[in-house]
Amino acid sequence: MKLRLATPGPTEVPQRLLLAGAREIVHHRSAEMEALIDEINAGLPPLFGTGSPVYTIASSGTGAMEAAVANCFSPGEEVLIVSNGYFGERFQAISRAYGLTAHVVESPWGTSISPREVADAHARHPGIRGVLVVYSETSTGALNDVRAIGEIFRDTDAIVVVDAISGLLVHPVEMDAWGLDVVLGASHKGFMLPPGLAFIALSDKAWTAVERSAGPNYYWSFQRLRQFYPMSSSSPAVSLLLGLHESLKMLGEEGLDAFRERHAGLGRAAERALVALGFSTFIQPPHRRSNVITAALAPEGIDTGTLLKTLSVKYGVTVTGGQAHLKGKLLRIGHVGAADALDLCAVFGALEMALLDCGHRFTPGTGTGEIVRTVHEGEN
Repeated sequence: MKLRLATPGPTEVPQRLLLAGAREIVHHRSAEMEALIDEINAGLPPLFGTGSPVYTIASSGTGAMEAAVANCFSPGEEVLIVSNGYFGERFQAISRAYGLTAHVVESPWGTSISPREVADAHARHPGIRGVLVVYSETSTGALNDVRAIGEIFRDTDAIVVVDAISGLLVHPVEMDAWGLDVVLGASHKGFMLPPGLAFIALSDKAWTAVERSAGPNYYWSFQRLRQFYPMSSSSPAVSLLLGLHESLKMLGEEGLDAFRERHAGLGRAAERALVALGFSTFIQPPHRRSNVITAALAPEGIDTGTLLKTLSVKYGVTVTGGQAHLKGKLLRIGHVGAADALDLCAVFGALEMALLDCGHRFTPGTGTGEIVRTVHEGEN
């Protein structure tokens, strides 16, 4: 049985990138690796919309989130957390673990945070040193307006820290133009690679915060990253860097505009197909939907836990369900990275068969038909 991965991360890794990462290991201080890292370091900043260096570390995305908190703030300082899902809550947990005073701007899961509410919270807490926000909240599929949030804090001393781990590449990120100070990414989303690399870009204002911070750090130290740049401050994940080098080539060949349009088209197709099968769109206007995943509430009588197990065990397809209070209710179909329309047709074909197995009644071909119609409309 062929296995298919349709999650918000990790994503399916194209064979071209798998083969690049399967090359013989080279020493991380060799001339060959130095040349490769130079090309990587030149290729990353335009993807973040910055003229500043982008640092690469061997870590998950959560490691980058923790590194940002550990380096930019001191125990006892106040921060503002923008939270509308699971990963906003993770920023809260990390901040409290480092002894920060966290003020939270919260909205229900499935909604986008209003920038006006963020500005109002800043007025109530003028002493904050930073605001931490998730761009694409993969627990729900909601997209936050980090551009507007960056504008709120551009002329203040507070830095804007953005978890763009899933949103990067799929959606525009213009770090310098939008007034963002720390932007975080990871390898296992739009870069189409296995997990294990994280990316960190910092503005001049962020460096001021780093230099002021009294928080403890060593492996996570941004100062060490800058000291050793352009090389790594510690032993890097060599095989993943070989894959990243090839990933940047693939992204350049497709072009960012085409990459983003492909993801937008897959998002439209998946949403229409789920609605046609009796699901309810989770992100409703005026809230903004991410093109990383499509999230929908299951039809009455369908437990998504059972549906996910049927998809995985019987059909080899892995998709994700709801987290926390949405467990058993929400379905999240990832279409980030190398996914295309034919991949989506295969996923929805399996989904239809699993729904029939679970007792849901509909006309077979309803969902896959919507995929074909939507994609065909977009191409014409």
